[in-house]
Amino acid sequence: MTLLVTTSLAATEKVLHSFSDKSGALPDSSVIFDVVGNLYSTTAYGGSGSCNGGCGTVFELTPKATGRWTETVLHRFTSSAKDGHYPYAGLVFDASGNLYGTPAFGGGGSCPDGCGSVFELTPKAGGGWTEKLLHSFSGKDGPLCRGCPDP
Repeated sequence: MTLLVTTSLAATEKVLHSFSDKSGALPDSSVIFDVVGNLYSTTAYGGSGSCNGGCGTVFELTPKATGRWTETVLHRFTSSAKDGHYPYAGLVFDASGNLYGTPAFGGGGSCPDGCGSVFELTPKAGGGWTEKLLHSFSGKDGPLCRGCPDP
């Protein structure tokens, strides 16, 4: 004899945060959590910079006891060669709590709008984060970029 039990689980959705232009727009990448439950990710647009629609952000959402979440913008990308812009990809943590990511554009190289970069965000002892550009892709050493000359 086989007993079949079916249950119906209704999925529910809860909006954790709604973005504004200054805090970012188009959160199009995956999210990660730190060890205390804060959520981190990127927005491809918004923030600041001379990019059309903003150059993107790295943000943190912190849960509150009330069930609401508070956003903190950790970094606003610019369109300079020392920074990247349009970070469509997600982030990763290292064992020390530093964040790493890869904006699709900026950073230099032979691509019309920069070939992308790799960045590190390091938490400061008194609060805030410091960005460091680790690598600028040249168009020959990274992923295929739109408008790059053939290697």
